Amino acid sequence: MSPVAVEPVRDTLNQIVYGATQKPKTFKQWEDIAKDATKEIMIHGSPSPLVWVHVTGKAVPGNAIVAGEEHGHPLFIARTFYEVCIGKAGRHLERGAAFPYNGREIQTDSYEVLVPALQPLRYQVSETLRMKSIPRISGAIEVRGNSMIHSFTYNAISSLKSVVLVDDSSSMYGRLWPAAREALAGVVEVNSKYSTEGVDVYFMNNTRSELNLKSGTAVRQLFNSVIPQGETPTGARLEDLFKIYLPLIENPKSTYRPITLIVITDGEPTDDPKGVIASAARRLDQQKVPFGRFGIQFVQIGDDPDAAEALRELDDDIEAEYGVRDMVDSTRYHPSNPEFTVDTMTKVLFGAIDTHLDESGSVRAIPRM
Repeated sequence: MSPVAVEPVRDTLNQIVYGATQKPKTFKQWEDIAKDATKEIMIHGSPSPLVWVHVTGKAVPGNAIVAGEEHGHPLFIARTFYEVCIGKAGRHLERGAAFPYNGREIQTDSYEVLVPALQPLRYQVSETLRMKSIPRISGAIEVRGNSMIHSFTYNAISSLKSVVLVDDSSSMYGRLWPAAREALAGVVEVNSKYSTEGVDVYFMNNTRSELNLKSGTAVRQLFNSVIPQGETPTGARLEDLFKIYLPLIENPKSTYRPITLIVITDGEPTDDPKGVIASAARRLDQQKVPFGRFGIQFVQIGDDPDAAEALRELDDDIEAEYGVRDMVDSTRYHPSNPEFTVDTMTKVLFGAIDTHLDESGSVRAIPRM
């Protein structure tokens, strides 16, 4: 029996669902592909009787395929970045389209609708629009005994200032939210044992923030007051926090304690944080700020391999791509792993600003496939 051609089938499915042979990793990537494909269709047409075209806001084309009605208004078939969810578009909807996602309805003003092809010409996605296949990450964090305790004194935590940015986007709704809550509670508990300085906590969408948190109980109360919703503007929120915290340490003569910025997320940003991080790293390089003064630690919640790949790129690629310092590290959080305790939390607190711990500490990196 001949082997099944898995990759062509997967490419075809991705082409149908996302408009490209590889699943876009950010909302912007999906949007750029959708807009470019729409331009091509407007110029060259398509061999298919129906095509997807990009729409912004409520500007649904007059020839869009009607799928039904709602309160007397026509509804159109729509799709967007969020996984394989088919949704509805309508000129009466608040932002133009709505999609069921993770048990909730998400509104968006950037989406695609089905329309009849303009003319029966041959059309295919340009090679320039095809995303290269990317390596996947699997496996889990491994903690080898108490070697971290032997190598590093927890007293050193007392010299750190910990700042946490929590992903409260729609994709975190459900089982990921309690996991994020417990990950942060663990960070705060470890920090409070060895430092008089509490942890500052911010969210990506909710404007609420809490400074100087010192207990897991306070963390849980804070999380219970926030409902995950919206997108994942990692880059934009990092830029906001850089404006607050970089001035505290960028003067080489500053006596402010080193800062570790922890980002707890499912790993799929809807913007591109690479440029923002690279700009901050370049700023610190230009000011000749010592390497151990500022670092970013991404903690992945969940087991999405695409999310892991997105964080791996932030961890490994920025230094080479932009020619700036490496100040990013990443850790995967497994709530069911009994070894994810004090040792791993110390990795979270130290990893981005202590390169020795990042590269050869007791927490071994997730193996690449």
